[in-house]
Amino acid sequence: MEQMQVKGKQKSWRYVMSLLLMAVAVIAGGQRVLAANAADAAVTQKKPKVYMEQTEVTMYPATTKTLKLHGASSKSKIKWSSSSKKTATVKSSGKVTAKARGTATITATYKSKEYTCTANVTYGTHKTSDGMKYKDTEGSFGHTGRWFKKSISGGKYYFTNTDGSAVYFKVTGSKYVNVNFVSKISAQTPYFAYSVDGGNMKRQLISNKKISVGNTKTHYVRLVIDAISENENRWGEAGVGIKSIKPVTSSGAVTAITPQNDTIAFYGDSITQGVRALNMALAPSGTSATHSYAWYCADKLNMVPYFAGYGGSGIAEAGCFNSLHNAISSFSMGRKASSYDADVIVFEHGTNDVHTYGDIFINEYKKALQMAHKAHPKAKVMVIIPFTQIHADEIRKAAAPYKKWCTVIETSSWRLSYTDGLHPNTSGAKTAGKNLAKTVAAKRKAS
Repeated sequence: MEQMQVKGKQKSWRYVMSLLLMAVAVIAGGQRVLAANAADAAVTQKKPKVYMEQTEVTMYPATTKTLKLHGASSKSKIKWSSSSKKTATVKSSGKVTAKARGTATITATYKSKEYTCTANVTYGTHKTSDGMKYKDTEGSFGHTGRWFKKSISGGKYYFTNTDGSAVYFKVTGSKYVNVNFVSKISAQTPYFAYSVDGGNMKRQLISNKKISVGNTKTHYVRLVIDAISENENRWGEAGVGIKSIKPVTSSGAVTAITPQNDTIAFYGDSITQGVRALNMALAPSGTSATHSYAWYCADKLNMVPYFAGYGGSGIAEAGCFNSLHNAISSFSMGRKASSYDADVIVFEHGTNDVHTYGDIFINEYKKALQMAHKAHPKAKVMVIIPFTQIHADEIRKAAAPYKKWCTVIETSSWRLSYTDGLHPNTSGAKTAGKNLAKTVAAKRKAS
């Protein structure tokens, strides 16, 4: 009996062991199947011999990126094309140049097969070494200042009769850019000035349209109409226009950018205009908006200057343009000024009002202050006492009722250097700009 029980237990044990062995075999087999499936998946996921390394790229206008077709035995046999040349172009090397916001399909055709990459061209923001912050925008250039559309020489172009008006653009793929000007002038040839990537301003006549950006990489250009002769009839719309801005090479691209910095507006006379800032010549060769106190002040504050400086003008005197009231309200005799955003407004007037005194001067000055405040209610208004100290008391009286938003800038202690005893030279303009910027910064910080 006991022997039978022992034999029964042995059979049961053998049965359990056999089941365990079967289970292990099933699990092992399953793992082999999984491993085999994984190997098969790895084979199916392996990249083909020829493929586009990037199937989608994001770019900013006037930038480049080179695409590569991996595995192609001969690059010369690859044919590249773009579905939208207005958005992006591509060279035989696979180099893509972004031109305008949008989407383009870049196709590489190799041995009758097509390989594609989607190029998304979008807007971005960019900074330069002079503290300016730019944003991409439509067109070939952005602009600030007193520009308006004018029909001239058979076309309609952006045009200005004011020194200091500026345009901005970005260029890639070309060492040189041609700025094609149109003009309505009867006196001397005007000057323009430009900087590349926030560097020092370079100055040349508008008859010399070619400017250098250094190399074919992406660069940011700031171009300023630097000097128009005071002898021009600005009130009758004498001035300079921009016909086109184009790269010298066909593969290059020029696109528009606009500054995002705050704006400081300057309403003044020849001192704001920069007359005789360079030398004694009462002409464009001696005048420079980019060497005026206004330019140096704006540069110190990293602000965009809006110039409305005209030689000989004043509260009542017309000068080469017209009186301050008309400078605020009008671009010319028959054209109203367009609106713009100003964070700070500076008045530099009174030097030329040698025939207007007392209550007449005070009331006219008040009227100008009220006009500026109405147009820009949030802006801080700064009024400079003329460097000669003429009308100092009257200006203080005119500004007194508006202390909440108007500040008088005293200048008697500035110790400026001049070319002719009236107009600051470059050194004097830098000193005046630095002193004014210090006061403006303090007032803005306190608000």
